[in-house]
Amino acid sequence: MLARAVFLCAGSAALAMASSAQAGFFSFASDHADHGWTFRGGPGNSFNTQSLGVTDFIQLNLDDNNGQLPRLTFSTRFNANITMTFAGDVPLGGGSVSHNYSATGNFTFTDVATNQMVMTVTFGDALITARGTASTWGTTASVQDDNTAGAISMIWTGASLPGYGLQPGGVSLRQFGFDLDAINTSGAIPYGGQNPGVGLTNSLPNATWFSESSFVAVIPGPGGLSLLGLAGLAAARRRR
Repeated sequence: MLARAVFLCAGSAALAMASSAQAGFFSFASDHADHGWTFRGGPGNSFNTQSLGVTDFIQLNLDDNNGQLPRLTFSTRFNANITMTFAGDVPLGGGSVSHNYSATGNFTFTDVATNQMVMTVTFGDALITARGTASTWGTTASVQDDNTAGAISMIWTGASLPGYGLQPGGVSLRQFGFDLDAINTSGAIPYGGQNPGVGLTNSLPNATWFSESSFVAVIPGPGGLSLLGLAGLAAARRRR
């Protein structure tokens, strides 16, 4: 379990190596919390995080855009609430259908060691796609958003990590995505593959469903732009 010192001390290491990073990648792997489902939804148009046991936390990773800084790992509680509105179906051939939805919602990460919330994201124009038949979701879906319309708002309340594009306060989150896997209406733990997928009524799930999920989010780092500006200034001086 992550000690509180990671949040408090990682910033000084990042300051020393800030020039190596231009952005940050947040991520967690599917089924890291291996005693509970990541999401629970329906029946209807909403889903949220499944309650997990006291020791069943999410390992949230932070990387500096595949740069030279070390990957940081935080032990966190993950909470999400998502509401979807049906937008339309796209036939894929062979009886398969892509069900498409617009989505609004929020998600948070809370440090296990301190019980302090470190990351809050609110979004307003995400896309949900779920592959299935005309009357079902299959076992996979995704939630994705790109901040081209400025509809993603993120607040970071952890340590200052400039090498990873993070300072306390509002952060420009470029994009995020959740992959939903092993969608089922069983909810059994351990899971034996029973009741895969979920039926639809009026294009929305008509029963309680469960899924695993993985996650990636991208933070554009302002430090990279500053470094480019300094490099350009130095080049101009050399030309003079």
